[in-house]
Amino acid sequence: MLFLGRFAELLRTSVPEQMYHREPRPVKPRLAVQWLGTAGFRVVAEDHHFWIDPHLSRHGLGELLRGPIAPKTDLVARTVDVAHAVAAGHSHFDHALDVPLIAKLRGARVYGSSDTLNYCRGNAVPEQQLHEIRGGEDLREGPFRLRPVLSRHSTILLGRVPFPGRIEWPLSAPLRASALRVGTVFGLHLESDAGSVYHIGSANLIEAELQGLHADVVLCCTVGRQSTERYTARVLDALRPRLVIPCHWDQFWRPLDAAVRQIPGNDLEGFVAEVKSHPLAPEVRVLPLCGWTRIV
Repeated sequence: MLFLGRFAELLRTSVPEQMYHREPRPVKPRLAVQWLGTAGFRVVAEDHHFWIDPHLSRHGLGELLRGPIAPKTDLVARTVDVAHAVAAGHSHFDHALDVPLIAKLRGARVYGSSDTLNYCRGNAVPEQQLHEIRGGEDLREGPFRLRPVLSRHSTILLGRVPFPGRIEWPLSAPLRASALRVGTVFGLHLESDAGSVYHIGSANLIEAELQGLHADVVLCCTVGRQSTERYTARVLDALRPRLVIPCHWDQFWRPLDAAVRQIPGNDLEGFVAEVKSHPLAPEVRVLPLCGWTRIV
């Protein structure tokens, strides 16, 4: 009973108001970022909208446990007004579930592993919209130069990666959350004339794959960082950013219009302190849910 009481208390934990970086959406920015909750972001340059890991349906714990789940069409349609491209760094449900729907609703090009693309094929996304990424290639998407970088998923459940394995065949929703296996994991480097952004959707990395890369901004997963040795320092040493925006720290089973609360054990404050104490000491901006920030 004491454990259940403590867990309930953790689920109620909110982020201190003073941690948030609040900024109105800029008018026609050269480069701007919107945090969508979980590891999801919209990156905009020259009015070109690139969505990464957009987890908008955000099913409740009861829905996830009972299953099956499917994208919430009306919610996604209201939230995704413009999408030229959408990418998933790996294929877990809280990263890839809404990707096929966004592609079909807005005609967005999809960038993802063969696992993610098989999920898209199972949901009838036209083949001409699908672009498989393998790691290391240089791709052009509007004003962006996209480079997928091979990476790793953190071990967050009893020392293991949740839902391991591949998606070998077309897979359609509704489905159990566990059916969306992790697949191949990528970091995503987006560069435009206004600056560069690197997205880390799971708290792990492969330094050898990052050689020669720099990012002005790192969109940095925090959940599971404690299981990756010197995670924060290694990210900053490798990419040398001037700005860090933490992500994947919120309870992704709460709807977009609910108060934001941390995942139990995540320790956002500890992550922010690690970034600020690093020799590079980049700026940290904790965005409110669906909040925008101007980069340039």
